[in-house]
Amino acid sequence: MQHFDNTRVLMFLDEHPPPRVHVKLKDGRDGTADLEGFALKGRVVEREIREALAWIKTNRDFLFDEWRRNNP
Repeated sequence: MQHFDNTRVLMFLDEHPPPRVHVKLKDGRDGTADLEGFALKGRVVEREIREALAWIKTNRDFLFDEWRRNNP
């Protein structure tokens, strides 16, 4: 899990494809960011999670490895 001012980035174990991370805002809204194309789904918009998306993009290889390790 990674924390930012208003956002948390989480990865759930044993999750169905596609590889993704969950993004949760302090106000309770959440969404997912696909690790392949960084497409967002849910109740968040890119401008609200800009810092988290930058971290996800920078750490994409690590996140993919973790997703594959935990979702054989």
